[in-house]
Amino acid sequence: MGTSEDYGTGRVLENIRKALHVFDSTEGSLSNNEQSVRIQKKIQEFEPRILSFPEASDYIRKAVTIALGERVCRALHPGSVSTESVFLDELAETMVRSGQARIASIEDAEQTLKKSFQHPLIISKVSGRYQEICASYPPDCVYWRAEKRGLHCLLNRKNI
Repeated sequence: MGTSEDYGTGRVLENIRKALHVFDSTEGSLSNNEQSVRIQKKIQEFEPRILSFPEASDYIRKAVTIALGERVCRALHPGSVSTESVFLDELAETMVRSGQARIASIEDAEQTLKKSFQHPLIISKVSGRYQEICASYPPDCVYWRAEKRGLHCLLNRKNI
């Protein structure tokens, strides 16, 4: 399972990079490939799920610490659409300490997600708790790319 430390040190990016390399270097469904089964298992540990704005707002309002920062995977796709993620609690503190996010208020976090209303919101577990809300960009998102290749991982999947 991904941890706050993995995010702070950038290790999570290395894992995403490896998964995207597999997606880019193969064709067709990956649902029966041994390597892809390992990727799917790692992705599923984050228990990513699509959520509505009111659900996201509920997570934000229950958090002790909130931070905003560029969505983590954008470092791998610097030319992609820029959206910010909301980091909560321990992950928020780690991302701020590592210089990858800034402390935010409830209102700032909600406004940031509202600005990206056209991007599906995904929440992921980090260190065993839902702590990352991402305004995802499906063409570059490891979760959406896994789905497209037959590795189902998103709970409450919707067609985009």
